[in-house]
This record gives sequence, structure tokens and C-alpha cells, in this order.
Amino acid sequence: MTGPMPFALHYVGDGYSTDAKLMGRQAVGKSLFRAVARRWPSGDVYGFGRSVARTMMNQLQREGFAGRLVWREQGSTSPPEGFPGVVYHPGPIPVALAHDRNREGIGAYSLFGVTHTLSSLGAMDSLGDLAGAPFQPWDALICTSAAAVVLVRSLMAERRDWLAEHYGATRFAEIELPVIPLGVDVAGLARSPADIAAAREALALDSDEVVFLFAGRLSFHAKANPAPLYLALERASAGRRLVCIEAGQFHNEAIAESYRDAQRTLAPSVRFLHAEGSDPSAYRNAWSAADVFVSISDNIQETFGITPVEAMASGLPVVVSDWNGYRDTVRDGQDGYRIPVVTPPPGGGIDLALRHALMLDSYDRYIGQYSMATAVDLQVLARRLAELADSSDLRARMGASGRVRALAEYDWSVILGRYQALAGELDRLRATAPERSHPWPMRPDPATLFGHFPTRNLSAEWMVSAPAGRESALEDVLRLRMTSYVIDPVRLPPDMIREIYTLAQARPGRLGDLMAAAGGGGRSRVRALLWLAKLGLVDLRPPG
Repeated sequence: MTGPMPFALHYVGDGYSTDAKLMGRQAVGKSLFRAVARRWPSGDVYGFGRSVARTMMNQLQREGFAGRLVWREQGSTSPPEGFPGVVYHPGPIPVALAHDRNREGIGAYSLFGVTHTLSSLGAMDSLGDLAGAPFQPWDALICTSAAAVVLVRSLMAERRDWLAEHYGATRFAEIELPVIPLGVDVAGLARSPADIAAAREALALDSDEVVFLFAGRLSFHAKANPAPLYLALERASAGRRLVCIEAGQFHNEAIAESYRDAQRTLAPSVRFLHAEGSDPSAYRNAWSAADVFVSISDNIQETFGITPVEAMASGLPVVVSDWNGYRDTVRDGQDGYRIPVVTPPPGGGIDLALRHALMLDSYDRYIGQYSMATAVDLQVLARRLAELADSSDLRARMGASGRVRALAEYDWSVILGRYQALAGELDRLRATAPERSHPWPMRPDPATLFGHFPTRNLSAEWMVSAPAGRESALEDVLRLRMTSYVIDPVRLPPDMIREIYTLAQARPGRLGDLMAAAGGGGRSRVRALLWLAKLGLVDLRPPG
């Protein structure tokens, strides 16, 4: 699918960068951003957000972008000509973003976001919020896996049932919930024979050593507890030379030592290597040297899992737990193996959830406790690891199958095509938006809410004048931090203040006439006038 970019990127925080934090959400956002720059390399790319257009453009140019960034400031009501009517947010859509849209008009544009971790209190609350206003049927939340969409629907239904029981609510938002996986750069993840040979030489790996790779956050309580993998590798090591590379970052040295201690205790026959995730060369060597990728996730914070897809794109066979999004991506017996998992029956973790909800336990302790009640079938895992260690043909066949699947289903060119199709569908749905607007409850205009505070409110009939010869005084207060801190290029430009002052000198009279001469009495112009009056540079007199 070609054509102009049909949606804008809500450019926020670390949503598209790994500079401040290296986790799955940031890595995926950075990969998407790179894919956008490559798909529209010399066209228009659309950005939406606070005053960070320059930051976004700099990042685009680092990715080779040579086109034009068309920017819309969040909170504005005048989009640039040709700006798309769909905005992408790199996570579940914030309530405030939807309220801001509704302030302009519920059909002003569509919003679509994407699921990542869904087990935190904030994430679950945001999913419950999707069940009602301020969201609209022309908004969407992309669910990255079948497991994610079941979870989202469950939380939304729970929220609706609660609202119906307590308030008799009967009308709820029905946003779109398409299942679209996360994408990867398949071409960029390819491994050549020369890459493999150089990496194995750099890591001093012998030809008969079979390398199992885990890549990701190295956190036993918040990502994947490696103890089952260590036990299975030890069982599979009989008569075999096995190496396990763990590529990623430890949060601190205490966690790193806990890994080393477990390795010595649970898998003394296996050789372990660590590739630092913040070192691009070491991280790349770990991937290039591997024979098999393993990710035995057991944590509820995982809902998709990008690294198995990256492994498939790299041509590696994949061994994963039969867990959430892994079940969608890895075909058991074709691209690798999925290992059975068992957890408590319904009701078996409510005490853990309540302790976390009451802040008696941290989020890390909550998910870590449930992780330790999630058991992987060690016998099956050890058997599958041994089968792959024994057969280079099996590894090659499964790796090739996975790479074909990654190219067909998970390359960003495919995923962006699905995003484009979704944007078109949201445009179609938004065309049915009724002609009404919804204010933002509990966030009213202060001039209205606090309008009874002052002696008087300004109106078009007030008289405005300005004494001559105060230009230098105006420039003085424009430089003072105490008075200029509210000045910015969008909401209160200094040239607008100068314009109002000049007009008040040249055309003293009714405020309505002055504003008409300035091009209209918009909010910013009225605040510019009051800024001048506050500092004695114009005189305001009520009618009569």
C-alpha cells in the first residue's frame, strides 16, 4: 500500500526512543519511527504533540528522512492544511488526549493506540476507561495478540458491568479493537555466514558448542525467571557442549549476582556468557553467534513479546513458553517449539492483586509472586532443547521457516500497511460523527469557572487606549523573567503583544473595534491586551 502518510504520530516522551530507557515498548517505538522515516523518506510526515517538533525532526533526519515534517501543536484547533484526521499514540490512548479532541469536537479526528504491558494498575485503569466517554466509535486500540484482545475486552466488560450496577449506565463507547502484531525490520536482522563466523570467533566458541540465546531485560521477577531454563539446559547437557548467552541489561549488581549464583547452582555443566544490552557490538555478536533462541516467559507483564519475532527474522529456531502473544507468533513444530505452562485456577491470585491494589506490595513484587506460581513443563523443555542441540538440520529448517513467516507477517512494511488500512477505516467511521461537541468535564475554562472572582469581566464595549512613548518600557518588561515567563510562540507571541500595543496607541476606542483591526478577538489577543494592562502599558475602562 502506497500513498501519503494517513496518520500523525503523537510524539511524546520516550515513546519512540531508547535513549532514556531500554525496554520493549521503547524499542518497538523506535523501530516504528525508523520504519515511518523509510516508508515516506522524502514526503510529508505528520507530527502531533507539545512544542517538540524540532526534536522529532532531528530524529527523523538521523533515520535518513529528507522530506517535510508537518506539525500540529496539541491543544490547537487549527490543523495545517492536509493534516490527516487520525493520530497514533504509542500506547493505550490517554483519557486526556481524547478529552482534548472532544473539546474541539468529537469528530475532529480519530485516535488509535497500541497495547504493551497490560498488568500494571495504570494500564488496567486505562483499559477500563476505554469502555465509555470520552472515547468514540472512530477511535481504536490495536491489540498486539489474541491474548491481549481477550484481556482488553474482559477489563472493559468489568468496567461496564460496574457502571451499570452502580449508576444504571446503559450507553458505552464501542471502539475498534483490531489485532495487529508489532513489527520488526526483517532485513536489518538478517545474519550472513560471515556474521556468524566472526561472532563465534569473537566469543571464542568452539564448533561443537551449541549456543542458546535469551535476549531481553534480565530481571527474574519482572520478565522471565531463568531458573526453569537453567534446569532444562542442565538436563539437556548430558553428552553435549551447551552455551547459554544472556543478552540484556541488569538493573543492578545484586540482580546480576543472583543470576550467576543460580547458574552455578542449577546448571553447573553449562557455559554462560553475558552480552551487555547497552553495547551494540556485544549485543549484535550474541545474536549472530546463536544457534537457538529461547524465551521462557512466565510473567503477566508480557502480552506480545517482540524478541521471538526478531529471532525468527534472524533465521533462528525459537523455543518459547506457550504464553500470551508467543502463542500467536511461534508455530509449534514449524518455527520452533512452544512449551506447556500451568498457572493457578481462577481465584488463585486475588490476594496478590488486592495487596498490590492497596499498595502493600509493589508492582514488581506482585508480578514476581505470580511468576513463581507459573510452572513450565521442564521435561518437555529439556527434551526440545536436546532435540535442537542434536540436529543442525532441524535448526536450519525451523530457522528458515521462521524467517519466511517474519517477512510475510511481521515486517514493518506489512504492519504499516495494516496501520494505513486501519486509518482509512477510522476515517470512514468518523464521517458519521454527530454534529455536537463534548466539553472536558472537571477541566473547565477558568474564565468561566472563576468568572465571579473579579470585579468585572472584559467585554467588547470596554474602551482601550495607550499612552505614547512607552515602547522602551514595553521592551523592558518583555525581557523580565517575572513578566515574560508566559510568553511563547504559540499561545502568547511577543509580536502579538507589540501589535496590540501599537493598535491601542493608533486607534483608541472600543475593544471590539481594536480586535477587529487586529484580525479578530481570539483568546491570545485578549490575554495579550490584559498582559499590557497589568503592566500599565494600556488603559482599560468599562463602558459608561
